[in-house]
Amino acid sequence: MNIPLYKSVIFNRSSANMTFIFAMLIMLGSSTSLNAGAELSERPEMLGQFRNTYYYVVIEADYAQYPTDTVLRSMKGNVIAEVSSRFKKALDIEGTGKLINGRIVNYAGRVDKEVRYLFTDAPWGLGVGTCELVPFHTIAVDPSQIPLGSTVKIEETVGMVLPDGSLHDGIWRADDVGGAIKKDRIDLFTGTGRDGSTTLSKAGIYHLKPLTLRMIEPPALDSCVHQKLLDEEL
Repeated sequence: MNIPLYKSVIFNRSSANMTFIFAMLIMLGSSTSLNAGAELSERPEMLGQFRNTYYYVVIEADYAQYPTDTVLRSMKGNVIAEVSSRFKKALDIEGTGKLINGRIVNYAGRVDKEVRYLFTDAPWGLGVGTCELVPFHTIAVDPSQIPLGSTVKIEETVGMVLPDGSLHDGIWRADDVGGAIKKDRIDLFTGTGRDGSTTLSKAGIYHLKPLTLRMIEPPALDSCVHQKLLDEEL
């Protein structure tokens, strides 16, 4: 069939336009797919679910009714404080304590199975290395499950009302370890005294409830978890 010249021109232009539009749609589709892939790869890595407990700074004044019948020693064996055995028992579990005189004592290590301590200026004590504990932002982990120094997001703590009235952003740092914190266990640091547990329970976070963790940022090479305390501090 013979097509008039003017119709032929229109047809060719239409075909060219359709080809151009089709090519653009393919490009847009590819771009969208690439962007979706990029967004997917940028999503925080799922670490899994971990059963939670909490820990805190033990207050010696809470044990004032008990007799002073034992001591705290440094790694070198020096007596740094005289305390009640009830206070020391709690301190050995939690790792950080506030003495009646206001000084902060912190776990330093063990000698012949005895827990030894050091004084620190960190207001809530120390975790691994030189990392200072931060209430509602530090967690103790099993390093074989979550790398020390990692920044993680705990889904169930997003929007949790903190003691100062602010809302939690869900971000925590894996800057501590614990003797009982193995495999699928994490320990949430709640600050001074036992009252921090109320903050957790109001958010529906109870003892050993599984919490969902995602990796936000891996540990930096210069992280505090890699730093060592000076000998004189021990």
